[in-house]
Amino acid sequence: MTSGRRRATVPGVRERGGRVVVLGGGPAGLGAALALARAGEPVTLLDGADGVGGLCRTRRREGFAYDLGGHIPFVRGEDRRAWMAELLDGAVRWVGRPVASVADGRLRRGRYIDQRPDAPFTPVPEDGTAAGYLGGLCGAGFRDRVMRRYLEKVDGVPLERITASRAHKLDVEQRAPDGFWYPEDGIGALMDAMAAAAVAAGAEVRLGARVERIDCAGGRVRAVEAGGERIGAHAVVLGIPPAVALRLADPAPPAAVVPRLGIRSVALVFLAVDRERLSEEAWIQSDDPAVPFARVAEFPNWSPRMAPPGRTVLGLECYGSADPPDAVWSLTDRDLGAACARALVDPLGLLDDPGAARLLEVVRLPRAYPLVDARRQEEAARPARWLAGVEGLHGAQGGTIMTAVEAGERAAAAALERAPVAG
Repeated sequence: MTSGRRRATVPGVRERGGRVVVLGGGPAGLGAALALARAGEPVTLLDGADGVGGLCRTRRREGFAYDLGGHIPFVRGEDRRAWMAELLDGAVRWVGRPVASVADGRLRRGRYIDQRPDAPFTPVPEDGTAAGYLGGLCGAGFRDRVMRRYLEKVDGVPLERITASRAHKLDVEQRAPDGFWYPEDGIGALMDAMAAAAVAAGAEVRLGARVERIDCAGGRVRAVEAGGERIGAHAVVLGIPPAVALRLADPAPPAAVVPRLGIRSVALVFLAVDRERLSEEAWIQSDDPAVPFARVAEFPNWSPRMAPPGRTVLGLECYGSADPPDAVWSLTDRDLGAACARALVDPLGLLDDPGAARLLEVVRLPRAYPLVDARRQEEAARPARWLAGVEGLHGAQGGTIMTAVEAGERAAAAALERAPVAG
């Protein structure tokens, strides 16, 4: 039964009736909205961007298509593969190449974290850090020789400060030893298809809708305010980071709940080359500190539809810090593109002339993802715990596209279990 308490109103804000409101149009939010709409629940998805997908978007320029980062869906099981194929009218393909890595100037099959020593080793005790987790997999010596440099290049801190849970996600959730399923028109095609299916099932998807407030008066969610409108809600699915949701909550949480997290920045460099292929690999990791990028995706190896015939497009992920700016982030777009092209020649040997690579664009993400210090994990967990204590708020967080979609579906199921009974 719904409460008989009169809802507070805000002057100048138009009121709408109760429903489930989904915040964020990334994989988690879209997964929730689609599940809710197909269950017949009134649902509104709000996102401040001009398109769905969050960072899972496919850009198109000069006949090339490329994702904002190489997003492997990590589809597990035939049911989920069929789910993706149904949404995309069958436009999915199997990419039969695992992620590759560079060692001693040569490409080898598998990521750095996929390498395992054949000889016996002494495991390192688990201590909640990536150093402990990886040492337990392969011993301290192999960990430090083979795995340390790449992970520290990506996160910018020692393994002893990276959480064991992050290493576990890389090791287990993001593992595709034989290849992976991928949308033929890019990862953005899957996001657009999910949004279209949700709308067809009755969902309202509102883009350019900046959320200003989540009304949590009395310890339960009551409404969301966005764009001068108050949307009554008996449940809210949070397809946004908990730290962002905290800033929107009203009343505001105690100051002790708000964590102090580091932020990792990423500059995505996209280069076009008038050649059929530079390699046969979809993803290549590089731990070399002299190489400005940590990994490079050659998108026509993901799908031939991503480039015109006889040409290829590369996406290179350069991790760093925008605040304060580090040596990589401080480069102009042109200089960063040129540095990436030079690294493709030497030391990687994928190209023989850096001038053959033409810069399409650089996309800078100054707040790409938060860095949780292994020494401050309890503090980092406070936002999610506080939000979970608000009745009707349902978090939806996942480390990969499919785990995020599934988190959204679980949050949708929780919202449906607590939906008000009509009459």
